[in-house]
Amino acid sequence: MKYYILAFKKAFDFQGRANRPEFWYFTLFSTIASFICSIIDSQLLSTSAGEAGLMGGIYFLIIFIPSLSVTIRRLHDVNKSGWNLLWIFTGIGFLYVIYLEIIKGTDGPNNYGEVSAN
Repeated sequence: MKYYILAFKKAFDFQGRANRPEFWYFTLFSTIASFICSIIDSQLLSTSAGEAGLMGGIYFLIIFIPSLSVTIRRLHDVNKSGWNLLWIFTGIGFLYVIYLEIIKGTDGPNNYGEVSAN
C-alpha cells in the first residue's frame, strides 16, 4: 500500500525512477480500487456492465496523472524515455511498453538518475 500512496505523493514528479515493485503494486491496488468502483456502480448506482459508471469515472480522473507519472518513471528505470509510452497507441506497441515495464531496471545510475531508495 505504501507504493500506492507514494505514487500520489509523486503524482506531478515525472523525473527520476520507479522500480518494479513501486509500479506493479500501484497497478495492483489501482486495479482492485477500479474493480470496487465498478461493483459500486453496478450494485448501488444501477449501471450496466457496458456503461461507464459515475464512481469509475471519478476514480479514473483521480488516478490518471499519478498513473501516467509512475509509468513514465518506470520507463526511466529501464533507461528509456517517457516518450516510449506513446507506443501504446500503435497496433502492437503496447506489448513493447509492457515488456519495458516487466524487465529489471538498470543497476546503478542511468540517464534518469540514481536507483530509487523506496
